[in-house]
Amino acid sequence: MSKPLGPKQIVITNIVSLNTGDAAILWGMFQILRARYGDDARFVVFDKSAEAAAKYYPWACFRQSLFGNPPRSRLARKLQARGYGHWNGRVRYMALSLAARLLRWKLGLLARLFVNRDDYESVAEYVNADLVVSTGGTYLTENYGLWTNIRDYRLTLAAGSPLVFFTQTLGPFTQPKYREAFTDIFQKASAICLRDERSRQHVLELGIHADKIALAKDAAFVIDAEQRVPPTGALRIAVSVRTMHFFNDGDRSLGDQYKASVAAMVTRAVREYGAEVVFLSTCQGIAEYWTDDTKLADEIVSTLPEEVAQNVTIDRQFRQPMDIVSAYQDFHLVIATRMHAAILSLVAGTPVLGIAYEFKLEELFHQLGMDEARLSTKEMNAEGSQETLGHMLDNLEYWRDKVFEVQSGCSKQATLMMDKLPNV
Repeated sequence: MSKPLGPKQIVITNIVSLNTGDAAILWGMFQILRARYGDDARFVVFDKSAEAAAKYYPWACFRQSLFGNPPRSRLARKLQARGYGHWNGRVRYMALSLAARLLRWKLGLLARLFVNRDDYESVAEYVNADLVVSTGGTYLTENYGLWTNIRDYRLTLAAGSPLVFFTQTLGPFTQPKYREAFTDIFQKASAICLRDERSRQHVLELGIHADKIALAKDAAFVIDAEQRVPPTGALRIAVSVRTMHFFNDGDRSLGDQYKASVAAMVTRAVREYGAEVVFLSTCQGIAEYWTDDTKLADEIVSTLPEEVAQNVTIDRQFRQPMDIVSAYQDFHLVIATRMHAAILSLVAGTPVLGIAYEFKLEELFHQLGMDEARLSTKEMNAEGSQETLGHMLDNLEYWRDKVFEVQSGCSKQATLMMDKLPNV
């Protein structure tokens, strides 16, 4: 099936836009891809919650992801209930990939026999795409199930469209089934764009040639924020928290220690620095999303001494990525567990104390020369966290200057992968 002439058609997959951090990546990707392929490039974004995503982000065109959805037929639901749900994914992949091949061979009428109308139109988007881009972020790790992604990549390859991995953190791949699958997929991909050296090593360990890999900063760094003068008046601190459900290695004490450490920092900020503290994160205010960071904020605030809690509020409002940047500009410091809370703080020009629950934030802060402005959920405790916070609050001007020093470099480095993008 020949590609249509005119503006470039770009499909973006594997995104979870209800996470506003992912939406920030998407916004940045649009800017970078338009710079590379033209302002008239057309984007179709495949999301597992397409209907809800379209409601919150009207600036993007969404379609429902082809994989990872609840079973629709009675037989599929029965298989799922009896523990054979993996067969649903396999059968669906076979039908969709067959339809893709038939479309490529200009046998669209025959393809319609194997898929419904919506699936046919979605598969046609893959086949007609000049480029299929797997979104940036962090999702190709064994903390999450990977077969949904694998089947999507295999469908892209069956559709005959170039596959690019946008700037992300991934791996390690330790299980043989994943190593085999991603070795094949990465070898056939046109480019693999990564945020850090550790991810690069995870890809090289699979035998992938280094020339296929590009290192760059996260796409959200290209967001262009209007510069403001630093806030005046009483000290204001924003806090982004998140559940440790996927990252505690089965040890609940890590999550408890994390919450206690955040509570200790808030307590010191209020008692010793007279701070106003606001819990404001990148995953909040979206009822359709599986998590809301304000729920953990509620847990933490409930443990605070009464006189401290009186100076703490929980912001529950949903915001667009640019609006989060604007909100963070009204604070003197952001304590960020969410990776993109940290990134949007840097975009805002606001000093940030990062809390790393995965290596991605450790790598970012190390690259920026900001190791002293970072904690780790695996090591943090109340006393050490308070000490780190105190060091930052006592040296806020230094950290503000540091943020301005790295800002422009991060924006430029986010576009470094453009040369790796294929000519289409």
